Amino acid sequence: MNTRISYLYRDASNYKQHNEVVVPGTFTPEQIEAIIGCLDAGEYFIPVQVGLPEERFEKITEDDHCWFELSRYGFEETDAEANIDMTPDEVVARFLEAKGNWDDSKEFGGELV
Repeated sequence: MNTRISYLYRDASNYKQHNEVVVPGTFTPEQIEAIIGCLDAGEYFIPVQVGLPEERFEKITEDDHCWFELSRYGFEETDAEANIDMTPDEVVARFLEAKGNWDDSKEFGGELV
């Protein structure tokens, strides 16, 4: 059994891009709460800073930013094959490392359109 983590990118115009990743193994309720406790304002994080993939939109505009949304309801056990090579313990450790240190100063790469 693996865990699907679903998270959302929402730009300033409220256009949404759903993201998900499948982690090998399952998370305990305590691990999920630990991750939620690391989020900025209780719901925002920067996936690339914890080793998770990010999908926004094809073109970067002035409406784009680096924050994604995650909630405790974004964790779901699944039989789907894992598509990242991090255990639940490693994912939690990366979130704990980023807690209070989210760096939103990095550029996206690419030009505004």
